[in-house]
Amino acid sequence: MTNSQNSNRLQTKLAQMKTLEVAIEQRLKELIPKVSEHAEVTALLTSFQTLSKDQRQAIETRLNALSDNEPPSSKPTAIYAAVDPPYGEEYPVSSSLQEIYTLYNQAVIGYAMLGSLSTRSLDSWVVADEGTSAHLARKHIKNYVGAIQEISRLINDIVLWELDHEGLECQCICPSCGVGVCVCSVAWKDILSNAWAEAGSIANYEGIPVQQPKQGSAATQAGLVRGDIILAVEGNKIEKIGDMQSAVRSSEPGEEIRLTIRHDSDELKDIAIVHP
Repeated sequence: MTNSQNSNRLQTKLAQMKTLEVAIEQRLKELIPKVSEHAEVTALLTSFQTLSKDQRQAIETRLNALSDNEPPSSKPTAIYAAVDPPYGEEYPVSSSLQEIYTLYNQAVIGYAMLGSLSTRSLDSWVVADEGTSAHLARKHIKNYVGAIQEISRLINDIVLWELDHEGLECQCICPSCGVGVCVCSVAWKDILSNAWAEAGSIANYEGIPVQQPKQGSAATQAGLVRGDIILAVEGNKIEKIGDMQSAVRSSEPGEEIRLTIRHDSDELKDIAIVHP
């Protein structure tokens, strides 16, 4: 893929994310009146609306900064699906939270894709301290993951609040609920927390997986290919991406950097790449 194609795809993705932010902003505007009976949720969705507005404006600023490049080749298509939770009219508060949760998850994946496009297009923190598409993607992912967590912490309380309004008392016969101290919400918060903890980190891999090396690069000349796993550098086990970055940064031009890699299933071998 050429640099021009990279830039075009990056701008197209930015435009798509703007489209999604506009949709989220508009949907929040429609949902806020529906949750007016619950002050905490009303305040939360109002803050979410401000967040989406700020993020949409940030995308617009970045697109304008890239406007000297070739514009996207086609109009961005909508990348979100309309959500119509069951019982939305009967239970507008919990249904509204469910809908925004779904849209925010779509946004997180979209920004993750934007992040890879931005680093491949050299629109990241390696060329500027702030304001790049990579900075934007990282910040917006952090904001939306935080918002998703806020919804997750609240959703069980809201469902029980709705049931209380219907006069449906707790029927659980566990010790606490049995004496009238309902712990149903706390129990499900524990279940959610444990499920996320047991799933582990997204960056849960051993070493550094090798993507397709650049043609003519030191990695290619050393024989690295897509699918190799770099397990150690200079004899030290790689625990995080910074271990590899530090080893390269501290080496001198022409100096060899020794790597231990896993190649073809369980085959281990040592190679050396030469710092250009």
